[in-house]
Parts: sequence; C-alpha cells; structure tokens
Amino acid sequence: MSCAETQIENDIRVVVKGNILDQLNTPVSGALVQVFTDADAPGATNILVGEGLSDESGNFFVTSLFGPNALFYVVITSDDQFSTYRYQTNTESFTPLDLVFDLDTVSLQRLAAFNYTISRETSSDDILNFNINSIDPRCIEVYEEGIFNAVESSCLELTQMSRQLNNLSPSVLEGVIYAPLQSQVEFTYSINDGDDVTETITLNSPQNAFELNY
Repeated sequence: MSCAETQIENDIRVVVKGNILDQLNTPVSGALVQVFTDADAPGATNILVGEGLSDESGNFFVTSLFGPNALFYVVITSDDQFSTYRYQTNTESFTPLDLVFDLDTVSLQRLAAFNYTISRETSSDDILNFNINSIDPRCIEVYEEGIFNAVESSCLELTQMSRQLNNLSPSVLEGVIYAPLQSQVEFTYSINDGDDVTETITLNSPQNAFELNY
C-alpha cells in the first residue's frame, strides 16, 4: 500500500467565492467557509488552506493555497440552526479557469427539530413497527473537471429510520430528527402487523412535538 503526501504549490493561489442563502432566499451572514486539500491516500493528511466568513449579503471571497491532490473541498457551516454544505473536486489534473472556484449560490437550510415521544399504554405483548421519513439536510456536491457529478453527489435526499418496539423495549421512547424548516416528516406505524397508519407533519417551527400512545 503506497503512501502519498498532500501537495501544496507555493506559487499558486486560488479564489473560492459564492453567495449563501437559506431556503427562503435570505442571506446567511457569518457562515464559516473552510477550504481543504488532501492527497486522499494512506499517510496523507488533509490541510486547511483557506478560510473566511460570509458578509451581511451572504457573499464570501476566500483566497486559498492550492495543490494537485485527489481531493479539494470546501466546507460551509453556520451555527446549529443550519445545515452543512460541501463542494468537492479532484485537482490532480484540474485547475479552474482564472484560478477561481465560483460556487455561485449555496443553500444552507434552516433546520427544525422533530421531537417524537412514543408511549406504550396497552398490553405489554403488543408490537409496534414504525418508520420516519424525512429530508436529510446535508448537501455534498461533487464536480469532475468543473462538471457536476450527480451520481457521486448527495443533497437533500430522503432518509428513513425504522424501529420495532416490543415488551423488551422501554415503555417510553424519545428521539429527535433534524430536517429543513418547512419540510415534511412522515411517521408510519402499525400495531401487531395491522394496517399501516401514516401521519404527515409539516415542520413549521424550529421545535415540533409529536406524540404517539399505543
């Protein structure tokens, strides 16, 4: 297994720029923009080569070091009220036009919490099967030679969590799922392999409570 070192070109600088908006097209100010490069091989380390913050209009302009590596990626985060974004490409043989990575408009989703409580009040022999469908707020966009790769990318995809509760389970189960504000969560359940019941909840506020007693 070969080892590789992450390469940095001392005489090259690139610019990473763009504009950050939430799902209501409101600018996100103060978001942290970090630029990394990584040989993506045993023995290699990822190196932070540039960072900055978005301004009041959501714009960012970060000057970064550069190198011919398997991974060049930009991570954009804000506080825990927002989702995360990652731009990723391979710079082993690719250098952007005019040394500028223009990410254009980046969407950071404002998040909402779906707080669920499931309580067993009936016979201890009852079996509850349930699943929760929601939108995963994370976004990873992969580019190859400046062209978007939809197969390798993953952005705002549907995710599902499934569980079964029986007499060995606690009488009360609590949990939380984070999804984009204004998105919908589907809670589907059945008792003792009976008919499925689905409830759809729109996440209209930062905190949303759901209770099921069976």
